[in-house]
Amino acid sequence: MNKKLGKHIIQVRNTTLSLLLITYCLLNTTSLTAQSATSSPYSRYGLGDVNTRTSGQSFAMGGTTIAIQNDTLPMFFINSSNPASYSGIRLTTAELGMNYTRLQLQSESSKNIINSAALNYISLAFPIKKWWGASVGLMPFSSVGYKITDHQSIDNIGNVDFLYDGSGGINQLYFGNGIKPFYNLPRMYLKSEKYKKLASKTNADNTAKSDADYRADQLKIKKELKHKKEMQQLSLGFNASYLFGHIDHTRRSIFPASSGNYNTRTGIATRISDVYFDYGVQYAHTIDSVKKRELKEKVKLLFGATFSAQTKLNAKTDSLSYNYYDVQGYERVRDTIENAKGVNGTITLPLTFGIGIGFKKGDRWMVAADFAMQNWSSYQAFNQSGDLKNSMRVSLGAQWVPNSKAAQKKYLSRVHYRFGGRYAQTSLELKSTQLTEKAASIGFGFPVGRNYLLQSFSMINIGLEAGQRGTVNNGLIKENFYKVTIGFTLNDRWFVKPKFD
Repeated sequence: MNKKLGKHIIQVRNTTLSLLLITYCLLNTTSLTAQSATSSPYSRYGLGDVNTRTSGQSFAMGGTTIAIQNDTLPMFFINSSNPASYSGIRLTTAELGMNYTRLQLQSESSKNIINSAALNYISLAFPIKKWWGASVGLMPFSSVGYKITDHQSIDNIGNVDFLYDGSGGINQLYFGNGIKPFYNLPRMYLKSEKYKKLASKTNADNTAKSDADYRADQLKIKKELKHKKEMQQLSLGFNASYLFGHIDHTRRSIFPASSGNYNTRTGIATRISDVYFDYGVQYAHTIDSVKKRELKEKVKLLFGATFSAQTKLNAKTDSLSYNYYDVQGYERVRDTIENAKGVNGTITLPLTFGIGIGFKKGDRWMVAADFAMQNWSSYQAFNQSGDLKNSMRVSLGAQWVPNSKAAQKKYLSRVHYRFGGRYAQTSLELKSTQLTEKAASIGFGFPVGRNYLLQSFSMINIGLEAGQRGTVNNGLIKENFYKVTIGFTLNDRWFVKPKFD
C-alpha cells in the first residue's frame, strides 16, 4: 500500500470513528436530555423558554436559519430549522454544541447573577442520493428553571411568603428528510424526444433545417435547459419529532407561626410524550452574468419558508396539594387537599410560520434575514388558556470568509467571520406590558484538518451573544444575558473502499 495513502486512510478512519461515537451517543444514550439550562423567572409561563434551534454557525449570525442552505462544496452544516436544507448535504456531517449563559436578573431594587452551562444539541446528517439527504438529532424544545419569592404583608395575618419554583423541559428527538423533487429534470429533458427533434439538423421528413430554424431550435433548447435547471434548485423537507419530557411547578404559601394558619404546598408535574411535524421549502437562484458579462464569483439569491401546524400533544399530570407545618426545617403534613395522578389531557402548540431571504457571493460573503411568527394566543394546557400573546422575531446575520482555499500559512484567511442581531416580541404580556427581547452576536468558525483528497473536513464554531429581555418598569424583571456557544462540526465521506497499489 502507498504509505501516503495509508496515512490518509488512518486519518479518515479516526474521523469516522469520532462520527460513529457521536452517532452512538445520539441514538443509544436515552438519559441524555439535551436541555439548555435556564434560570429565567419568565420560564414559569407556558412551556418555558422555547428553543430557537440554532447551530454553532447560525447562532453567531443572529439566529438566521430559514434561507441558509449548503452548496455542493464543504464545509457542510446541519440546519435543522429548515429541513429542506438537508437536500444539499454531500458528506456525512456530525455536529455537537454546548453553551454557557451568564444571566443578570435586575429589578428596581436588586440584582442577581446566575451562571449555567449545558449540552445544547447533537445531530447527524448524511446524503442518501444527490437529491436527497436526511438528518437525526436531539435538542431541547423548551426549558424551565426558576425560583421566585414574593413577600407580602396581609392585614390580620402578617408577613406571608409565596414561593414559586419550577424545573424540567421538553426534549426533541427528530428525524428529517430533504429532497430536490426536480433534480433530474435536465437529464430527463436531454433524453426526451422533444430535445432530440430540436437538436437534430434535419426535420421530421429528413429535410435539412435552414440555419435560421436551427439557431431558433438551439435557442429553445437553451431556454428549456435553463428553466429546468432553475426548477432543480427547489428543495422540500420535513422533520418528524418525538417530543418528550416533564415540567414541574411548585407553589408554597408560608404564614407566620403566630397567625395560626398552616402552610400550603401545591405541586404539579406534567409529562409530555407525542409526535410533532414541521416543514420547510428553499429555493436558490444563481446569477452568473450581468448584461452578458460573466461574474468572477457567482451570486446566489436564497429564499426559504418554514411552517408547522397547530398541534395537540398528549400529556399527563400529577398534582398534590396539602397543608403542613414546619418542624425544624421539615414539612409535617397535616392534611391532603388534592392528590390526583395520571390525569390525561392535551397541550396545544401554536401554528408557526417563517420566511427568510439571503444573498451569497461565491463562498466568501453570505447575508441572510428571517421573519418568524408564532400564534401563542391559541396555546392551551388541559383546556386552560395560557394567557399568552402572539410572538414575532426578526433576525439579520452575515458571514465572511476571506479565502476558503488559502494555503495553510494563511490560516486567518480561511476562518469564517460571523455577526448578527435579532429582535423579538415575546409571547409574554405581564402587567399590561408585552416583553421584548433583543441581542447582538459575533462568532468565528475555525477550520481544522481539511483533506480534499479524502473529503474530510472539520470546524470549531464559537459564538458570543449579548442581549436583554424584559424591563424593570411596573415591578417586572429585566434580564441581561451573555451567552457563549461552542460547536464542533465534522464532515467525512463514508463507505469508501481503501485503494491499494
